Amino acid sequence: MKPNHALHEDLFALAIGILTLSFAIVLLKQAGVLVGGVAGLALLVSQLSGWGFGALFFAISAPFYLMSWFRMSRGFTIKSLVTVGLVSWLTDLLQHTIVIQGLTPLMAGAIGGVLCGVGLLVLFRHHSSAGGFNVLALYCQERFGWRAGYLQMGLDLMILLATALLFSVETLLASTLCIVLMNLVLGFNHRPGRYVAQPGMASS
Repeated sequence: MKPNHALHEDLFALAIGILTLSFAIVLLKQAGVLVGGVAGLALLVSQLSGWGFGALFFAISAPFYLMSWFRMSRGFTIKSLVTVGLVSWLTDLLQHTIVIQGLTPLMAGAIGGVLCGVGLLVLFRHHSSAGGFNVLALYCQERFGWRAGYLQMGLDLMILLATALLFSVETLLASTLCIVLMNLVLGFNHRPGRYVAQPGMASS
């Protein structure tokens, strides 16, 4: 059964998830570590082109909202839109106010991966997401019973393999560590039937 959270509980939890995820992305970007999913694609394009992460993240996530709107609940879609918008804005803001020095890529991958996993877990349990592959993974979990964390890990690693020739071995190892830890947090703690938007439900 999908739990009901009071409005203040949702707002507080979503704020924690958004802040945690935004800080993790800033940490990973400053260390040159890639993360999976749409955030990984946006981070990759941002590092190669110099364009801002926030706008790229929001733009690449946009097509997945159609799937969320028609296949999952409208409440989930609206919360995810707000979440992605705030993560995009906060990440760009923190990028200019927080500078982390002396952090190796492997350590950044470990810390960032766990923080990303925790941030996403909080969002999932309050019927939101970071868009993109999150939506697809959550839908497949509810529709077919597949673990969202493990499915997303496979998608994330495919993106990493596709960009393997562009980065050093250290960057790839750190990025792989980040992706594995992030999705293990989700895989161990987010199971089918728990804290998810039910497909076909038009919740408020």
